Amino acid sequence: MTPTLPGDADEWADQLQAKLNDREAFTEAAAGFDATFRFDILPDERYDGNPITLTVVITDGACVAARGSDPNAEYDFGLRGPYAAWVDLLEDEIEVTEAVMGGAFEFEGSEMRLLNRREAVTELVRAAQSVDTEYAY
Repeated sequence: MTPTLPGDADEWADQLQAKLNDREAFTEAAAGFDATFRFDILPDERYDGNPITLTVVITDGACVAARGSDPNAEYDFGLRGPYAAWVDLLEDEIEVTEAVMGGAFEFEGSEMRLLNRREAVTELVRAAQSVDTEYAY
């Protein structure tokens, strides 16, 4: 079943976890990398609902969790942006670096640490883009 964002965010996260763990390129790029990512989908002119928070936990090349989370939980890297920007990112209409540098997203965490693992991050984004997704708004 194709998940719809934002309503099926937990199902979407489950599919992302499966995609990550099926990607050999991700497994190789993320070997030895332990990090928790927090993604916040914020209301905007297209989506006026509650913010959605997803957490992706990477441990030595495997995605061990991807699910909705406690907004107060600790994380290493955060990416926060409006719903429309997330749609653009997931549909590959904007590149993640462009989205962060261009102001569509707010980034939290060590940029140097993330740059050292840019291949893993690239594969994470590619996996997210490969999840068959419908958009409610």
